[in-house]
Amino acid sequence: MTMIELSFLSVARFSGPDAGSFLQAQLSADIAVLASGKAAFACYCSPRGQVISLLLVCREGDEYLVAGASALLPAVLRRLGMFVLRSKVEFAIQSGMKIFGQAVEDPPSIGGSVFKPEAVGLAYLLSDQPQLANGSEDDWKLMELNNNVTWLEPATSEKFIPQMLGFDNIGAVSFSKGCYPGQEIVARARYLGKVKRKPLLVATAQELWVEPGQTIELLRAEQWTAATVVDSVFVRDTGTLLFTVAPEKPEDTPSRVRYGAHDYLCATI
Repeated sequence: MTMIELSFLSVARFSGPDAGSFLQAQLSADIAVLASGKAAFACYCSPRGQVISLLLVCREGDEYLVAGASALLPAVLRRLGMFVLRSKVEFAIQSGMKIFGQAVEDPPSIGGSVFKPEAVGLAYLLSDQPQLANGSEDDWKLMELNNNVTWLEPATSEKFIPQMLGFDNIGAVSFSKGCYPGQEIVARARYLGKVKRKPLLVATAQELWVEPGQTIELLRAEQWTAATVVDSVFVRDTGTLLFTVAPEKPEDTPSRVRYGAHDYLCATI
């Protein structure tokens, strides 16, 4: 059984009679359709439609467990606290709860709840009991990036609308639900076709370390174009996989990456 502790994620619990309706009004996914035991990715956006954080919303009975990047979740909760008003909802980070990645085909684990977002081939175990971890976070991050899942961090928070990150393709955005912060801008970008930057995975044949939020150049169709690095992971014995936001054209696969004074050969993904 694959079991990888994801120390870069934290979990908050939302409870109270209005927990579901509160999350429905604040997040980009359709939380109202989630049945108990089900999960969905969602974006928490600024009024300008830029993603503050990607969240994994897991329904457990009448309560919701919400996982997000440890570096962002406390600030997300503080911001959400400004909009509670008369809603009967309480939420706080669960310091004793950890989140693990596991293979989708593995049997249910003991001492926790497994959630499988429908749009991706990943499963997450949320547990307040010790688990026997037997894999590396880099292995899991590689699977996440290949499934278009990147959790963002302070350097990349509030930089992109959901479509630039491909979050609409992992079920994190509903275009048929009611309003949420930034909804008008996100919808307008979809229906007017004004999203000119898209997520692009770039594999290098050598190890390349780039801080999130930094700009690199990609050689595509014999021309260099700028792209922003959102996330990256070293790939054992090969190089680095970069999750970037790049111009949608040219559509050619990058052949080289330039960062600073160096350029790197791209590998086939």
